[in-house]
Amino acid sequence: MSKDKTNTMNINFVDLSGQTDEESNVTVGVSDRFNTDEFREMTRKRLMSSGSLQKDSSDVSLDETTEEIQETKEKTDKILTSIAGNTGSYAILPLSSLEPTPNEWNQFSPISNEKKVLMADSIYRNGLQQPIVVRAVDEEGRKYQILAGNTRKSIYEVLYDLTRDEKYLSIECKVYGYNELTDDQAMEIASDTNYVQRANLTGRDRSFAIRTKLTILKKRGEKQVLEKVAEQMGMKRTATFCWNKMANLIAAFFDMYDNGLISQNTATRIAAWPHDVQEELYLHRDIITEEIIMSIPAKTPAENIMDIFNKLVEQSNTDKGESNPICNIDSFEEKNSGYSLHISGKIPDGSELIIMHLPEKKAKSFKNRYKNHIIAPYDDI
Repeated sequence: MSKDKTNTMNINFVDLSGQTDEESNVTVGVSDRFNTDEFREMTRKRLMSSGSLQKDSSDVSLDETTEEIQETKEKTDKILTSIAGNTGSYAILPLSSLEPTPNEWNQFSPISNEKKVLMADSIYRNGLQQPIVVRAVDEEGRKYQILAGNTRKSIYEVLYDLTRDEKYLSIECKVYGYNELTDDQAMEIASDTNYVQRANLTGRDRSFAIRTKLTILKKRGEKQVLEKVAEQMGMKRTATFCWNKMANLIAAFFDMYDNGLISQNTATRIAAWPHDVQEELYLHRDIITEEIIMSIPAKTPAENIMDIFNKLVEQSNTDKGESNPICNIDSFEEKNSGYSLHISGKIPDGSELIIMHLPEKKAKSFKNRYKNHIIAPYDDI
């Protein structure tokens, strides 16, 4: 089906600032699931700016390249064919007939408003590059459930809100008929397409996608599911195992992992413990080190984990207090040509002096792990 490539640069925006809520919701109601007010205003400013796009530091990317778009399309088509064969067809459906993906199938991290604005800009200027995927939820074909494309639908709603161009009241879809997919197939499509269509997956996103895939394959009674998922996801079997284990991690520790504050080994070990233990452990996040966490066996009874953790922390502090300082930075000067360091003390035999700089998000984790080997003013460690 051909895409609408009409130049939309001359579209007049509708000023809704003086309208009542009743007047401004004529045809399409925008889901509050997508933080619409802020997104709408950011999109309005972006699209009403000058026609020549200017990159700035907040832009992730202005548009995906043709090659990237084509690669994503091919991956999506491969997923759909592997799950649903050659079923389905293409159609233009009204937005009012589309329902969102069930929340339990769509636990992926929200796409930032900044990224959605860039997507809206691309759709506004170039048209929709990839149809959304839906399935009919009634025999009459009046309602359809979105399996891939909630954000694109949200963007169409906002573009209609801003332009009142009726072409944004409907969207191109890959449509699966009523009972053409099982619930498991629909959930698998929702998870797998999110996995391949997102440019930046968080740790939580990867874990959810892999856990979903493993669960579905096991339910089908397939064998060697870890190997199959690893091959489909393009990773090693051991990585698949770890991501599946990490699916039990509480959100706060996922954030620490994504920010480089804990390693995957640490995250996987913590994920082996009940959520109430994880929540208590998170209260002590500033003193967590990989050495301490990995010293607690994964199968330790829940009621014993915090006792062992506290004893290990106490022992670590004792060892640190008894150890002799290795070296210290006495002064640090920044010069036009570089830096001048004055270090006192003797570097232990068998050690190598390395000077390095780390991103702030990585530095805290690095200091926690190697604090007994870092040469620095002690109040800085």
